[in-house]
Parts: sequence; structure tokens; C-alpha cells
Amino acid sequence: MLCAECLRCGRRSIIGRGNTLADEREQPTPAPAERLRCDMCGGRRVRLVRTESPTAMIAFIAGRT
Repeated sequence: MLCAECLRCGRRSIIGRGNTLADEREQPTPAPAERLRCDMCGGRRVRLVRTESPTAMIAFIAGRT
């Protein structure tokens, strides 16, 4: 499970979720952080964060980690 955080405005978002190795193999790999842009401010300073579970993903999005 992959999330991103904009270092300019602080917006957090979910990028992708794979349950099994087969799911991850079928999905294209996400763009490197240099190519990502924030949805809100358009900033290019984006930090990728890998989470272990859906609960951890929700906590990250809510700003509790």
C-alpha cells in the first residue's frame, strides 16, 4: 500500500493498494516521487510512504502518524 504526502502544503493521499503479489505484478509501478504532483497546490516535492495495512493507511491520511 502506497501513500504520498506533499511537503509544500501537507496534503496526503492514497496512491495504490495491492493485496497479493499477483495484484502488484499486474498493476504498473507508480511514478517516482520526482514525477508526482500534488492535487491541491501542484507542488513537486512529494514524499512516498509505504503502509502495512489498511488501518495504517487511514491513520496516515487522517494525519495521526
